[in-house]
Amino acid sequence: MSVGSPPPQAVFPPEFEQMWGNPLARRAVRRVRRMRRAVRRRPLLLDSVLALALLTAGLIAPGRTWYDKAAVQAPTALVVLTVLGQSVPLVWRRRAPLAVLALVLAACVVQWACWGESQRSVVGLLVAIYSLARYERLNRLFWPAPFLLAGLSVSAYRVKPFEQQPLYSLFFLCATSVAAATLALVVRARQAQLGALADRAHRLEVEREQRVQLATLAERSRVSREMHDIIGHNLAVIIGLADGASYAAANDPARGAEVLPVIAGTARQALSELRRTLSALSASALQPPAADELAPQPGLADLAALLERIQAAGPRISHRTAGDLDALPPGVQLTVYRIVQEALTNSLKHAGPATG
Repeated sequence: MSVGSPPPQAVFPPEFEQMWGNPLARRAVRRVRRMRRAVRRRPLLLDSVLALALLTAGLIAPGRTWYDKAAVQAPTALVVLTVLGQSVPLVWRRRAPLAVLALVLAACVVQWACWGESQRSVVGLLVAIYSLARYERLNRLFWPAPFLLAGLSVSAYRVKPFEQQPLYSLFFLCATSVAAATLALVVRARQAQLGALADRAHRLEVEREQRVQLATLAERSRVSREMHDIIGHNLAVIIGLADGASYAAANDPARGAEVLPVIAGTARQALSELRRTLSALSASALQPPAADELAPQPGLADLAALLERIQAAGPRISHRTAGDLDALPPGVQLTVYRIVQEALTNSLKHAGPATG
């Protein structure tokens, strides 16, 4: 269970939600779940909103805007380009996280080196670092580490007030970047664990369904063999008895009338065995069977009655047994009984009633 994609996981377990008696808490949980489902359906829309928010924060900051020439000693076009480079690439942070980090880091380094201001650029860089650790392949996570360290060194020596203590500032910036990457790795590991659990549950469900199907097919095969033995044998006996009765009725009507109770008894036995076999497939098999239906499977002790019914149809049969028949297991006795029954049925159908 082919194994399909696992279903999305809920934010909170249902038991945790039921523990909260506050309607506002339950409403908040439902809203978070709806938000998560919306994010799964349209991730590009969420990333676009995030990029727009960072772009707005970079262009319009409290007390320092991109058009304030006294506050920012840099060309306006360069300021706008660096802010765009720190925010717009985040729209594709899930598809190409390594390229997004390269663009955002380049824009941040240009901004830090030219006029020593951050313009909220650290937020966009942390988002790019988080996206790299969250969505990039594991064997490519350490490639940008030297370039990131070099860019953070520029920030430590150029951006106010980091330049006053550059080594401590560099350590703080590196720790913040490592924290963002660690958070992404934790989320990634949790998602992988939930996916593995969902996939395992899906496989177990498929295996359970397959075992049920195999058991059903095996039971149907067994019932089919039983029905073949019951119907084929008893119908052959009834046909042989009916033919013998019709032949005897022409010469000796009393002899023909004696065969009719044997035919009726054989038919009743066949009907009883057929009902007991088909009850295993009916819905009523889950209920306790009636007392008259609790009959054991035939064994070697029933061979005498079987041979007596066959002899009533005309063939002459002689048999011999040795040893303790009851010592054999029930399965072996049923197998021997069915083999003898099938052999006698074939002899009766193909060799005729005058077989010795």
